[in-house]
Amino acid sequence: MNSPSALSPLRFRGDASHSDYPAVRHMLRTYALHLGTDFIELGPDTSPDLAADIHWGLPPANKHPTGLYFPARKKPPRPPALAASPSAGIPSFIFTCGGYPAPREGELLGLPRDVLLESSGPGAEADLAAYRHGDAVVVEWDLLSFCADILYKRFDALPAYRSASREARYADLSDRDLGLDREPWVDRWMFRLLGWLPRFAEAVGRIPGEPRIWLTHDLDNLAKWRPRSVAGQILRTPGQILRGRLHVAARQWREILTRVFTGRDPYDNLDGILAMEGKRRSANFFLVNGRDHLFHRYDLTQPRFRRVLESCLKKEMDVGLHGQVQHIGDGGRIQGETDKLAGLAGKPIHLNRQHYLRWDSELTLRHLAAAGIRLDSTLGYNDTPGFRCGTARPFPWFDLKTNRPVALIEAPLILAEFHLYDPQAFDRDAVRAAINAYLETVARQGGVFTVLFHNQYFHAPDYPGHAEVYRDLLSLAEARRLPDFHPEEYCARYLGAHG
Repeated sequence: MNSPSALSPLRFRGDASHSDYPAVRHMLRTYALHLGTDFIELGPDTSPDLAADIHWGLPPANKHPTGLYFPARKKPPRPPALAASPSAGIPSFIFTCGGYPAPREGELLGLPRDVLLESSGPGAEADLAAYRHGDAVVVEWDLLSFCADILYKRFDALPAYRSASREARYADLSDRDLGLDREPWVDRWMFRLLGWLPRFAEAVGRIPGEPRIWLTHDLDNLAKWRPRSVAGQILRTPGQILRGRLHVAARQWREILTRVFTGRDPYDNLDGILAMEGKRRSANFFLVNGRDHLFHRYDLTQPRFRRVLESCLKKEMDVGLHGQVQHIGDGGRIQGETDKLAGLAGKPIHLNRQHYLRWDSELTLRHLAAAGIRLDSTLGYNDTPGFRCGTARPFPWFDLKTNRPVALIEAPLILAEFHLYDPQAFDRDAVRAAINAYLETVARQGGVFTVLFHNQYFHAPDYPGHAEVYRDLLSLAEARRLPDFHPEEYCARYLGAHG
């Protein structure tokens, strides 16, 4: 990351009476921090001696304007700034001639489509409906509100998307129309705009040199052989024998007997995974309550499971809560889970990722912050890799429901192993190429490549080749000399700067 205050501050002048102002201000302050500088708000009657870099929703402050000019949309979108179905009265999207997403013509732009695509401006700005006016760049639509809507997930609270949002289903979200499976569009828009400001061009140019990697594990299963799974194996054994799969049945029963007589279980394998990581630092998310919304998983108070938690702490790995699906809107239960894990760990718990990546866009992150969670990593998809918030960078959250910042960093999940392949059958070379492609996309934005690999898939007899894929990921990170992401470093910097 660039060091704060290495540059003169980003100066912002905007219409403070507009309902979108708090979110736009919060986003710009965040991108100032991404560049390594401070953020200053200027009043509407700013002295000509202190020119703003970004003007939003206000006329020029003097006769010789400089900086970037954006209109504020006349009213909140109907109902979002983002959506996919014109038939439902919601604007859909187009991609500019430079490949950037934008809302279709109409109430958001006040411009015909051909003007958006064939702007009167020359050069790089042509596909933005932007033009130069002396030292100023004027953009003819409210790009800042548009980006804030993507970043803070305005449309996830809409009735049309609420169910898909709560289940993180990419295919049923408007994210698909924005191409958020392919590119972090908010990063690309914002860094492109800030790069037009001469004072920040060099800092924007340094961004590709700043990527990091965050290795994470959701510990959904620490025991393969429980009473329920043993009963299932008893029922499966006759069929396995009849189909000529005696070797499979024999292996399963060897594992069961080993579990009975030695206590060793195939899914209690985190020590081996951490050994693969060497000196790298990963985060490990634990289920606290024995039963999730489907069935019993494991009871972390039992000595054999608590030992896994203590092993992580001893090795100075990060430990976090894997919040339960059935509690996503219940602040009291979220607090209870957090307190329980903190008691077992003997230290405060500041990290979370929701089980199955499920959340309530209006409640979950607010409740997590109230429970003492400082960094969440829930916002990814259950059915594809991608950039659910339009960014490859952890960022301080803003609650569009209350129109206020939340004291919590969101570190979006970009890729999980189940996004790319069936852990029981896959083409290793193809998987490696796909991982590298997403890693390159993150690197171009100087972001954090947050990846998830579940521990149970490292049991080679059930999931052959999976461990080798993880080794491929580690080798790609080493080849690029990617440092580890340290959550506490981001929390101290970003939460402190946002009060």
